[in-house]
Amino acid sequence: MGYLKQYILPFSGLSLEKHLYHFDIDGNFFAEFDYTEIEQASINVDLILDRQERMLILDFAIKGSVNVMCDRCLDNFDFAIEKQERLIVKFGEVWSEEADDIIIIPETEHQIDISSNLYEYIILMLPIKKIHPEDENGNTMCNLEIIKKLNELSKPEPDSRWDSLKGLITEN
Repeated sequence: MGYLKQYILPFSGLSLEKHLYHFDIDGNFFAEFDYTEIEQASINVDLILDRQERMLILDFAIKGSVNVMCDRCLDNFDFAIEKQERLIVKFGEVWSEEADDIIIIPETEHQIDISSNLYEYIILMLPIKKIHPEDENGNTMCNLEIIKKLNELSKPEPDSRWDSLKGLITEN
């Protein structure tokens, strides 16, 4: 948890205006979370925290790349990500989540931890199927040796056991 302390934002002493933050996210960030397949990343996050009387509005600008494994050839590649996210934090009685982008925290709180929000935003930017992008000519950037081997293995060999059944098919 020590590494993630930098993602805890104290807001109780902030004036009622917009405050700017910048974060550089790398593999150390993802190492703090269980069950992540990301080991390397280079992501810049610019955050505008708009402190208001009864709520906080957090606008995230996330841009960079995440090193992921290609599902086709199993080589790693950098997948570019870019997204804008907004999180609204309201003050209330107890912790609760009204929607994906609206949470309520107790009025007694004086700081908010945004590490899990950042993790979730980044993970949800990754596609279900991660495949090397194509180059400018439309050719795959996958490991060509692996693609060749996959093509060889995917060609079915004819099974002579079925040849005798082909004669049973009659046309009407």
